[in-house]
Amino acid sequence: MSTTLYIARYLLPIGSPLIEDGALLLDAGRIAAVGQRRDLLENVSPAQVVDFGDAVLLPPMVNAHTHLELTHFPEWAAAAGEAADAEDFVGWILRMIRVKRSLNPEAYAPSLLAGLRQSLAAGTGAVADILSQPTCVSTYADSPLFGRVYGEILGQDRPRYAELCNRMTLQLGQLAAPRLTAGLAPHSPYTLGRALLADCVQRGRQQNLPLTLHLAESHEEKQFLASAQGPLADRLFATVGWQEHLPLPAHCSPVAYADEAVGLGSDILLAHGVQVDEADIKRLAAKRVPVALCPRSNARLDVGRAPLDLYLKHDVHLCLGTDSLASNDSLSMWEELAFARTWFAGQADAPQLLAMATLGGAQALGLTPQLGTLQPGWGANFQVLQLSSTVARGELLDYLTSPGLTADVAGLYLDGHDVLQSP
Repeated sequence: MSTTLYIARYLLPIGSPLIEDGALLLDAGRIAAVGQRRDLLENVSPAQVVDFGDAVLLPPMVNAHTHLELTHFPEWAAAAGEAADAEDFVGWILRMIRVKRSLNPEAYAPSLLAGLRQSLAAGTGAVADILSQPTCVSTYADSPLFGRVYGEILGQDRPRYAELCNRMTLQLGQLAAPRLTAGLAPHSPYTLGRALLADCVQRGRQQNLPLTLHLAESHEEKQFLASAQGPLADRLFATVGWQEHLPLPAHCSPVAYADEAVGLGSDILLAHGVQVDEADIKRLAAKRVPVALCPRSNARLDVGRAPLDLYLKHDVHLCLGTDSLASNDSLSMWEELAFARTWFAGQADAPQLLAMATLGGAQALGLTPQLGTLQPGWGANFQVLQLSSTVARGELLDYLTSPGLTADVAGLYLDGHDVLQSP
């Protein structure tokens, strides 16, 4: 691979300060140098120079929690005669169940493929994707995305649970995407129960598989785990025939419940983390547990607002995710970032949010030093955002956390190749 110098008005490494009139030197599939155009042109003789003009070069986005197989969910729901939005969180779960039961299983693969394509088009270079359909593993073949595919496990009946675990791990063993690795996703404490949740986490750890877990997403989950009562017990368990699996009251928070059941640690990426207090956050910080926040999904489902200020106060490792199109309008991390700035107004500044959407996600998915910041020795991975207006240096970070930037993604380079230009 030849030495190439990419230049643009701005270069935002994320891990170091903004560079005006910036340049990025790639050599042999790695970043060889980062600096100003003048300095690099004086000191190196690249085989090729690519000038993006009035643009920003920065790391790819990392979607740290998503369900790409549900990309066509709005169309499925409409075809099933379902309302656009459910009345509450449990109503949303029941709507999800009804829609999925109405589907031909063959619908999932094209939906997943559409999600992969939409992610790339929005400048996303890595995902933490949750997969519930084992037969769709082949859909990831040849995807240029980095990240993890977590096989989703849920159920209360032990024989069926064990059969799903076996099928999922067998299929994930055939994952053929060059930059995606396999993991397990025990769905949540309320869809597995304490014993099966512990078993699933143990299986993952015995097989050295990373794990992810939906946790503390809603008031209903918090109520159910503490008291074994509420809408999850009365409506969800009754609908799916799980009445005999109702647990005893745990009298604790979702974070405490999960930690006592499985022993939380840095190998379990938590999704949502909305219904937490400072004691929970201190526990997560002490155990170095990463948390993927999904603000647009949380707002859509009206489950509350994650206490970002407390997470930052206690140095919890944070990242951002879109969740699925069953609870969001798009898979664009640019749109998630812009919403997060408003949703968490006053709790985090633009640099912190940009870091969560890039480096934070890369660290949570074990992708460093491949992806997440632009610095010598790291992988040749970056995106190109074409500026749609004149932006002064002091205004750039505010600009990058404003709405409407998805369409301005002009390039996404993974391992040195623009995957948006590939056939």
